[in-house]
Amino acid sequence: MNISPVNNLLLSTTPSAVEGFEPPTLTFSSWVEEKIAQTNDQLNAADKALTELASGHAENLHQTMITLEQAKLSFQYLEQIRNRLMTAYQELLREQI
Repeated sequence: MNISPVNNLLLSTTPSAVEGFEPPTLTFSSWVEEKIAQTNDQLNAADKALTELASGHAENLHQTMITLEQAKLSFQYLEQIRNRLMTAYQELLREQI
């Protein structure tokens, strides 16, 4: 009786063996870095808009307020991501080995 090894069976079902499979190009860490950069850009734009408003050079108060709210929401979103990551990390630390 010939017994085939399990490793050969598992290799045929790995994602690299599936036709047309392409690994994701965006990893979680690069996604987080991208969101941090976007939030930073929005906060800088809001700071610039606020400076222009304070100096009297802002032409459109409505657009300035929209820019400020977008930056605020983006920061709150990023803060919630951080909170969820910290909660997940703390849960991992509490795991019994």
